[in-house]
Amino acid sequence: MNMNREEFLHKLSGGLAATCVACMAAACSKEESVTPATGSNPTGNTAGTTVNLDSELKNINDFVAKSSTIVIRTASGNAITSFLAFSSVCPHAGATVEYNNSTSSFFCAAHGSSFSGSGALVQGPATKGLTKLTIEITGSTLTVKA
Repeated sequence: MNMNREEFLHKLSGGLAATCVACMAAACSKEESVTPATGSNPTGNTAGTTVNLDSELKNINDFVAKSSTIVIRTASGNAITSFLAFSSVCPHAGATVEYNNSTSSFFCAAHGSSFSGSGALVQGPATKGLTKLTIEITGSTLTVKA
């Protein structure tokens, strides 16, 4: 069967359109698969994350993101109250949130959820804030507990 150029393009574009619609529908479905935050800790368990305060987090609003944890210096001194620690796992679908120290806020690029510097939900689709974690300091070592 011979097909002219117009017929060929019509059949090709119809197939591509159907494929694009199917891909968009899958991307917007509630049951999509999102790569969870893993870093060096695939379980998302943040217990035992340590920060050396002699070499890290020296200035206010400095932060460290590792092992599914984000630790932020909020004040001077090495008291527990000078730091905040949060799970970097978005409560919406398990993607990794990032901290923006210039705006003191968190953002999940996977679906657009945003959180204040205190971890509170600002905009969904997440329905709750970030999980706040407990901090211990021994000497110059800060340890995040689950």
